[in-house]
Amino acid sequence: MQNEIKLYVPSSLKNLSIIRAMTKTYLEHQKVEQKDIMKILSIVDELATNVIEHGYEYKSGDIIIELQKNNDIIHLVVEDNGVGFDESKISKDEGGMGLFLAKAMADNFKVEKKINGTKIKVEKRVKEEI
Repeated sequence: MQNEIKLYVPSSLKNLSIIRAMTKTYLEHQKVEQKDIMKILSIVDELATNVIEHGYEYKSGDIIIELQKNNDIIHLVVEDNGVGFDESKISKDEGGMGLFLAKAMADNFKVEKKINGTKIKVEKRVKEEI
């Protein structure tokens, strides 16, 4: 599909700015309103940070990000091949606050466990810039 992008970015805190810049450029190209761009950037930032900290535990690996705009919905997938999602870690000191915030900003939020790693699917309804 022509309005879909898929990024493979090495898992590193240094690369969060690259992820944000590429996501922002894609959303601007899709004519998404700035207010919605900021929310989606916050979601991507939280999820990518979780991959680095919890999925790969600061070791090497790829953060896989997919973005697609379908009418007024942005479909975002953030995926890793790390240690997997630990549902028992839900308190802020154990790393649950970022997921909580990302989920609160999304219209639809689904965590899928994989054999190796985690895939998080997010849907966010957006407005187009006028």
